[in-house]
Formats: sequence, structure tokens, C-alpha cells
Amino acid sequence: MHTNNLAALDWWMLAGTLGLIALYGMWRTRQKSSGSEFLTGKKESHWTTIGLGIIATQASAITFISTPGQGFAEGLGFVQFYFGMPLALLVIGLWIVPRFMASGTATAYGYLEGIYGSRVRWLAASLFLMSRSLAAGITLYAPGIVLSAVLGWDLNTTILWMGAVVVAYTVFGGYKAVAVTQTAQMAVVFGGLFVAAYYLTDHLPQGVGLRESWDLMGVYNRTQVLDWSFDPANRYTVWSGLAGGFFLALSYFGTDQSQVGRYLGGRSLKEIRIGLTFTSLIKIPMQLFILGLGLLLYTTMHFVDEPLWHNPAVADVWGHDPDHEAIDAQWQEMQAQRHVHTQAYLNHSEGAESLRMLEQERSQIKQAAKDRIAADHPDLETKDTDYVFLGWALKSLPAGLLGLLLAVILSGAMSSASAELNALSATTVIDFGPLVGWSKEPSLALSRALTAFWGLAAMGVALSASLSENLIQLVNMIGSLFYGPILGIFACAWLFGKRCSEGQVFYGALFAQLLVAALHWANVEGVLDLGYLWYNLIGACAVLLIAVLTPKKAGL
Repeated sequence: MHTNNLAALDWWMLAGTLGLIALYGMWRTRQKSSGSEFLTGKKESHWTTIGLGIIATQASAITFISTPGQGFAEGLGFVQFYFGMPLALLVIGLWIVPRFMASGTATAYGYLEGIYGSRVRWLAASLFLMSRSLAAGITLYAPGIVLSAVLGWDLNTTILWMGAVVVAYTVFGGYKAVAVTQTAQMAVVFGGLFVAAYYLTDHLPQGVGLRESWDLMGVYNRTQVLDWSFDPANRYTVWSGLAGGFFLALSYFGTDQSQVGRYLGGRSLKEIRIGLTFTSLIKIPMQLFILGLGLLLYTTMHFVDEPLWHNPAVADVWGHDPDHEAIDAQWQEMQAQRHVHTQAYLNHSEGAESLRMLEQERSQIKQAAKDRIAADHPDLETKDTDYVFLGWALKSLPAGLLGLLLAVILSGAMSSASAELNALSATTVIDFGPLVGWSKEPSLALSRALTAFWGLAAMGVALSASLSENLIQLVNMIGSLFYGPILGIFACAWLFGKRCSEGQVFYGALFAQLLVAALHWANVEGVLDLGYLWYNLIGACAVLLIAVLTPKKAGL
């Protein structure tokens, strides 16, 4: 996959779309602003700007690269991750936002100081800075994968180039630039995804449509949305989504400055509540739609030759392996059999069991190839579901549409990364400024300098990232490592107020963070098998229990 895959029309579509969005944002923010306005805006956002901004901040390039691959590999079950989100947004809109607005806080963490003092505020803000800087790095890493695959560039060079563009864009415009461009970016995103879905469906073989694709994917249980099992080792179940997903969403949307800043910029409580409702109504259907692209992709692979490797770097190494031909022959034979049994199933509803057996054979061949690669190249990542959607697009989309799809992916990167960097700099200036003696009205130069600093930090994380997980899972796992304790701190403030002491909440949060870290270590080492969504519930409950049950000792 190199630059010759992009026609001139693709380059015009890509550069024109992103360039117009960036120029529009710069034109709308051309007036000089103060440091505080640069960081947090002037509270003038309409509900559409709030709703689309929340979605755009969450739906980074990772969503459009990785989620179709998740659907391709495992089906629709991942959507259960979002089941707790509508309820969390309802709680935030009805109960939490009025508290933030009444406190007059500019960041989520300033609200805590009025209840528990500066020590708890700084702890919560520090946990946010750690989690969001890591997540921002992954947000930059994902489009780095896209551009390196398309352009044939070195991945690290691509990350540095992409990071520099995002940092420059955010440093120039600040909060308002993020807000005014996210609406345009989401319009591009939705348009591009619908075009991709139409093209995938339109190019299925004659007589095969959405209904036939659904039936075929049902053979592999990829159409199963709901898992009612109580096994805590299962990452995505109804219960982990409603419980762990609720606590993750409540923490992310209720305590993460990258999201709190989106809706605290609203012009009124009514506008904020409408924006949150809009987000809750659209998010789950949106994720199902994107996962459904993965189902259409896997359907397509039943009628064409699926490559053994979707990652071009692995495919290149594999092609130079002296012993690859035997496994390649098995792969081709498996596909030939799959073509035959697919037609039999669609024509006569026969052969479902044969297709399932071929699916097992497909997994075995793939694992044998991975083992072969690992023997000679142990550092090469062979899990390549994040390349499935992009690989199909490069081979199948006509000139112009490929450029539009890349514009979709990079629009997601720009919208999410810029909001994250803006939130990191706002939290640093506003929450930690008094600690180092900065004035209450930060200078524009300082605000921009700190935005650039966090951009460089995120680029550093991106340069050290690896595909140890599917990207959409990795970014959510990072959040789950921190969001439980952060939510626990805020839950103490929301539920108990000053009935809990500063020390009870502070040390409860420290213990909860250590507990979550220990649970994750046990998971990684194989001592424990626990879905990471449960970290959010466990971390939040640990803070609450310790804060409520420990005595109020002097000096604690």
C-alpha cells in the first residue's frame, strides 16, 4: 500500500475537505481572545454544537479504523459496551450539570475544591491528566497507522507529521476552533460512512443483499447483539455494559474535562440537556452502524479472495518467508471451500455447519501463520483487524471516494485530538495554576504553550504505542484504569458532600487506584480473568466504601 493507490482526485478530496474545515475554524477564531476564552470558551454553544461536539470528541479516528475491524472479527456484541451510556447521560443532565453550573467552575475539578479542598482537586486532576494524555497518544497513533499504510511512510515519521498538524491546529484556535469545526467534521464523517455502506452493499454479488448478509453472518453468531451471561471474564455482556459501561460513561462524560468542557460551554442548562439527549439517542445506533460495516466486509470476503494478512507490513514479511507456501495453499483451499458452501447456504439454506467448521479451520490456519511469523519476528504484531477496513477501501473504492474516506478518518483524529489537548491545557492552567502562582486570568501565550506541551507529550505516547489490543479496545481499557477512582471522588461529592472528610476521600481514591492497578496486573499476568469494564465499577465503589466506612481521624 503506497502513494500510487491514491489518484489525483483522492488527494484533492482529502486535502480540500480537511483544508476547508481548518480554514473555516481559523476564520471563525481570527479575533484575539483572552487566555480563559482560549481554554474554555464564552458559554455560547447551541445544543447541536454540544451534541455533535461530544460525539466528535469521543469518536476519534480509532472509531472509524478499528470498529469495523471489531465487527469483522467478532460481530455486533461490542455495542453492549455502550448500553450504560444513555442512562449515564440522563443522570448527568438532570443531576450533575446543575451542580457544576451552580458552582461556577471552569473545569470539572474546580467543583471539588469547594467541597473537599485543593488536595482532592489536584488528585482528581492529576488522574485525568495521566489518563487523557495516554488516550490522546493513542488518538494520534491511529491516524498514523492510516497514513503510514496508505503512503508507505515510516510509522514514527507519520506520527510526528500528523501530531504536528493537530498541535498547530489546536494551538492556533483553542476552544472555539474545536467547537466550530466539530460540526463540519461530523458532517463529513456521517457522509463518508454512509457512502462506504452504500458501496459495500451495492457491490455484493447479484441476489445478495442486506438480508442475505445478515443470515450469513448469523451462521457465525456475529449478528448476536446481546450476551446475557454472568461470566465476568466476558468483556462485553449486557451486565458489563449496563454496570461497568454505566460507570465508565458516568465518569467519562461527568468528570473528564474533554467532555465536561464541551457541554459547560453551552449557553443554558436547557441547551446542554438537549445536547446530551441528542448524544444518547445517536451513539448506540451509530456504533451498530459502524460495526455493521464489518459484517458487510466479512460477507464480501465470502465472495472474493480474502488476504491472509490485512496488515501490509506483515504481508511483506510473510512473502519473504521460505516456508509460507504450504500455509498459503491451505488458506486458498479453505476459501475455495467457503465459496462453495456459501452459495449452497444462500441458495438452499444448507451447509451452515460446514461454514462453521471452515471458520474454525480459518482460525487454525491464521494461528499457524502467526506462530510462524512469531518464530522469526517476535516483535512484529500479527493481530491486524485494524487494517481490514482500510485494506478493503484501498483495493475497492473508486477515485475520490477513497480520499473522502481518508478525510473521514482524519476528521475524526482532528476533532478528538484537538478537544483532548484543549482539555489537558485547560486543566493544567486552571487547576494547577494556583499551585505554581499563575494569575487567575492566564495569558494567551501560556495557554498556547501548554497546549503545545501536551501535544508533544501525546506524540511521545503515540511513538511508543503498539497494537497489543484492537485500538478501540485499547483506548477504552486505558480509560477504565483511571475512570473508576475519579468517578468515586465525584460520587462522594455528589452523594455525601462534606459528610465525608477530605482525608477519607483522598486516601480512598489512592487505595482504589492501587486496587485497579493490581487487578489489571493480575489480568495481564493471567492470575485473574476479569473484563476491564468492571474496573470502573470496582474503582468507584472502592472510593465510596472507604470514604463512608473509615473513621474521621484527625489529620487523615
